[in-house]
Amino acid sequence: MRQERFPGLEAEMEQAQLPDWEKNLIDDAIEHAERRIEDEKHRARRRAVQLAREQGYHRLAVEIDVARRSRVNPGQLSLLPQDPTLFDHVS
Repeated sequence: MRQERFPGLEAEMEQAQLPDWEKNLIDDAIEHAERRIEDEKHRARRRAVQLAREQGYHRLAVEIDVARRSRVNPGQLSLLPQDPTLFDHVS
């Protein structure tokens, strides 16, 4: 059986109640931290969308550049054909 080091001490140590202004400070700090987290998540989503957009533009630019350099067979579909057909003219 375990012996208590300081018998009777537990009864003397009661938790002091926080004053109302300290409770408000704690609540305000928690709300501020939660707002910062939400703001950071929002900024992270916007950065992810921007990065995906930039990657898409880069891939498109690379494909356009590759299409200009590569030879295309006359009957092959391509993004920028060398021999435009009736459907390629929109005038």
